[in-house]
Amino acid sequence: MKKLNRSLVIIVCLLLININMYSQSYSLSKTNSTITVSGTSSLHDWDVISNNFSGKMELKDFTVGHLESLEVYLATETLKSGKNAMDKKTYKALKTNEFNNIKFKMVEIKSKKRINDSAFELRIAGEMTICGITKTKTINLLLSKIGNALNATGSCTMKMTDFNIEPPTALLGAITTGDDITIKFDTFFKE
Repeated sequence: MKKLNRSLVIIVCLLLININMYSQSYSLSKTNSTITVSGTSSLHDWDVISNNFSGKMELKDFTVGHLESLEVYLATETLKSGKNAMDKKTYKALKTNEFNNIKFKMVEIKSKKRINDSAFELRIAGEMTICGITKTKTINLLLSKIGNALNATGSCTMKMTDFNIEPPTALLGAITTGDDITIKFDTFFKE
């Protein structure tokens, strides 16, 4: 009987160790997910929004906020303002005829803070590629578990000129766009 109990304990321990050794994969769901790029101009603030992108996340252990990898790909011509002329200027500035994707790939976790049993605040660094230029950017993100899905929300700020993007102008330069932009995201990842 003791031998059977000892064997059972060993099997259970091995199963628990085995569960924690493997990552869980999540795919970015377009349903209810958005990425918004916001900026300013001499006329008014502006937003371009996309809900057509792809990505994946590998999570080793949510209970301790162990995010192993995160990648997001955004087709540049899915960014829409609702104004055809502005969209054309955006695509020209982003050189979409040459570079049709914006990519973010996590490199490291800078910090993590547990909020509660189902949420973590993470500060991650990653490689952001826009117009063929790759720069390391830091993103603040809130990662929440909602049922079997993960919700990642957050933002990062940057300058267009960091990626050799000339801020667009209109009316022969009478309307100018500010160099600073903010990328905000509210995304859902599902198993």
